[in-house]
Amino acid sequence: MVLVVLLGGAAATARANPIDAFGFGSRAAALGGAATATTDDAAANYYNPAGLVRGRSLLLEAGYRYAQPMLRMNGHDVGVDEARGFVVGLVAPGAMGPFRFAFGVALALPDQRLVRIRSTAFEAPRFVYYDNRPQRMFLAANLAIQIVPGLYLGGGVTFLSRTQGEVGIKGRVDATVPEDSSLVTKIDVGLFAVRYPQAGLLWDISRRVSVAVSYRHSFTLELDQQFRIDGDVGKEGLEPIVKNGYFTTHARVSDHFQPWQLTVGGVLRLPRRVAISADVTYARWSEYPAAKLLTIRLDIPPFNDRVHLPAPRAYPAPNFHDIVIPRIGAEWRAREGNRLSVDVRAGYSYEPTPAPEQKGESNLADCDKHTFAAGAGIEFAHLGEILPGSLSIDAHLAATWLPSRSNHKNDPTDPIGDFTADGVVLQGGLTLRSRF
Repeated sequence: MVLVVLLGGAAATARANPIDAFGFGSRAAALGGAATATTDDAAANYYNPAGLVRGRSLLLEAGYRYAQPMLRMNGHDVGVDEARGFVVGLVAPGAMGPFRFAFGVALALPDQRLVRIRSTAFEAPRFVYYDNRPQRMFLAANLAIQIVPGLYLGGGVTFLSRTQGEVGIKGRVDATVPEDSSLVTKIDVGLFAVRYPQAGLLWDISRRVSVAVSYRHSFTLELDQQFRIDGDVGKEGLEPIVKNGYFTTHARVSDHFQPWQLTVGGVLRLPRRVAISADVTYARWSEYPAAKLLTIRLDIPPFNDRVHLPAPRAYPAPNFHDIVIPRIGAEWRAREGNRLSVDVRAGYSYEPTPAPEQKGESNLADCDKHTFAAGAGIEFAHLGEILPGSLSIDAHLAATWLPSRSNHKNDPTDPIGDFTADGVVLQGGLTLRSRF
């Protein structure tokens, strides 16, 4: 049974991080993610770190997000887990004479687990985009500076969690009555971080027009797990059939992948307190890695010459392709007052699937993704000595529609056969933001 699990682990698939899937913060999510040139809050730690230095007040942000995938293959729900958790952010600006700078931190923390690894056999059908991808802790730290008034530069590092460890079993294995085995188990698993850089540039050309560019580097999270059994095989009190034998497997496989992404964005502020933002992202999915191999070693004297382990399997290349993702958002300040302001937002994004039609052995189900989002925000200002700055409450709802996509196999005897994939992902969140 353990061998089956580990063999499945050798074919674990790669996905990107949870913020790529659902965004950070309710304001940016309500704009459909078109926030590269508009954000100046904690969400800038993800969308464009240059925006951190736009504001002049200390900012604290906390929120909660929830996403429920309802994804189907051949009309049947595949049971992809919900993704929910807390988001926390900080922006701390400073100045040294005319030189302005800001430091920012953002954290997304799942409330069910810090990390989830679920490996399946190479041929098993699964939604590659939503399986392990949302079940991750996300942490970003950035620094931004003002080059000249209206021109900002920022960059930093993002951390994602991965696991590495070993499961060891020692003792005596009773081959005929497994319940009579005498074994001691040792588990040593650690949580480690993978880092990747990001950077951004933001230019407020005028009060009405801003443009920006941001870059997010690629990364691959590897699952590094080892399983080993040491000991004898035989009945207690009798000469063992196998003495001092061992069986070990070592899996180093790609668990998560994020393509490098280059985003160009802008915002146009129209009369009547309306702002239109737009982003275009180029994502290099063609670097999606192939499944890696599993190392198996066995020593069971005197039967070594009778056991022939299969050669490591070579998995086919996934052949993903690069994609371009457009996003557009609109924000209207419906009410502006000294103590109370109200914003209404809406957004849309289109993300074509990078996965080719699954004609061969793999069954990485994926579809194009149309996301429709809406939200609102209320800002309270001048609340007294306890909170001299402002307090904002933002909320958003979004739905990602995955239109039906058919996959036709080249081999009519393929065990999975032709299949269609489609679904909807419902999302929502609430964010509290305070400026001091």
